[in-house]
Amino acid sequence: MFCKGQTNNAQGMQEAFERHISGNDLLKKGERVLLAVSGGMDSMVMVELFRKSGYSFDLAHCNFLLRDKDSDADEAFVKACAQQLRRQFFCERFHTASYAAEHGISVQMAARTLRYRWLESIRKEQGYDAIATAHHLDDAIETLFINLARGTGISGLTGIPLKTNHVIRPLLFASRKDIEHYANDHGLEFREDLSNKELKYTRNKIRHQVIGVLNEINPGFSGTMQSFFERMEASETIYRMTTEAKKIACVKQLGEETHVSIQALSKLPVPHVFLHEFLKEYGFTQDVCRQMIVCMHGRPGKTFSSETHTAVKDREAFIVFPDKSTTEIASVEFDKNTREVQVGKQRFICESGPMDDQISLPDGPETLLADFDKLCFPLVVRPWKPGEKMVPLGMSGQKKISDILTEEKIPLHRKQQVLVLTSAGQIAWLPGIRADNRFKITKQTKNYFQMQII
Repeated sequence: MFCKGQTNNAQGMQEAFERHISGNDLLKKGERVLLAVSGGMDSMVMVELFRKSGYSFDLAHCNFLLRDKDSDADEAFVKACAQQLRRQFFCERFHTASYAAEHGISVQMAARTLRYRWLESIRKEQGYDAIATAHHLDDAIETLFINLARGTGISGLTGIPLKTNHVIRPLLFASRKDIEHYANDHGLEFREDLSNKELKYTRNKIRHQVIGVLNEINPGFSGTMQSFFERMEASETIYRMTTEAKKIACVKQLGEETHVSIQALSKLPVPHVFLHEFLKEYGFTQDVCRQMIVCMHGRPGKTFSSETHTAVKDREAFIVFPDKSTTEIASVEFDKNTREVQVGKQRFICESGPMDDQISLPDGPETLLADFDKLCFPLVVRPWKPGEKMVPLGMSGQKKISDILTEEKIPLHRKQQVLVLTSAGQIAWLPGIRADNRFKITKQTKNYFQMQII
């Protein structure tokens, strides 16, 4: 939340700053914080407020090498400030423009990525409890309008978060005017970045052309937006709690697979919104989730893709799993003395010996118990092929493997992973599914062969 208070005088600003930190549990007394300092007015006000608050802090500066001599002058200014305050100074230079071109991103995004990555590395190496940036209320308002222009959900309406992992924003309670007044009242020195006035940047267009007009319409616009952010944060909390409760009812995690119940999903209002919340961490867009809902009661087998995952519409659920290499699983041949077999990610253990009363029938399809003398070694474990048939245990006629998999309701994506054990070309076992009747144990069996999935 944003802690309100009078910020139109030095004492009020200091009190609001400390109340904002303690009220939002951003930092505790005794904890060490690394200040991200550009040398501009906002960050220098942050330094002064921290100095007067008695927190343990040091300074870190990123030189993005984007403003020629001005970039070096910024670096020298922050370094001199750290020396004057007798604080540690950390600095790193980045070839930001080259990084942006190499990764196909904007210079602003490159600077942000490089900045936070480096600050976090310093925090870990030096043992700081937090990193503080000088984002203020007007920055949050600008971020809101940027999010609106690009399209956003409820989280994008909350502006800039007070805390993200180890990054805190202790100035979010204050407007740009509050910060300007404080800097002027205290005669603080700072560096001015003239690029902040250039309208070629989206944020600057919003700052100078959009928000200026809104301030004319409503002179108290900053305060109005502060209240708006508080309401949006509360709304987002309710939204998240509701989403998590519905996720428990709709979603099950089975190993690497995520199963979303179609029956439970169909009972929800705006199901595509909930489905998107369940699956967006896997890269599925809201448009794809809409398509999934349209096909929700259709025939199984339809697939949907994100950059990293695939979702398959099964009979009772959408099954989501990570995309993997499509390299073929090699066949594995083994003789009668083999004790362990590895085929892809599947492992088996084997044993054989004379049949006696101590041998019990398997209690599930994960174990094969066969007549050793009916098998023709070497045996082969390999992926099944379309058109192949076997004689299921307890039956006398042959049946297609594909029909057995359908009857067993094996999902489409799992069918491609099913293996078979063959003896002289005949299928003796569908591991985990069904054994073949031709190789079963009988009263005449003298020796047994057992193979088990582990």
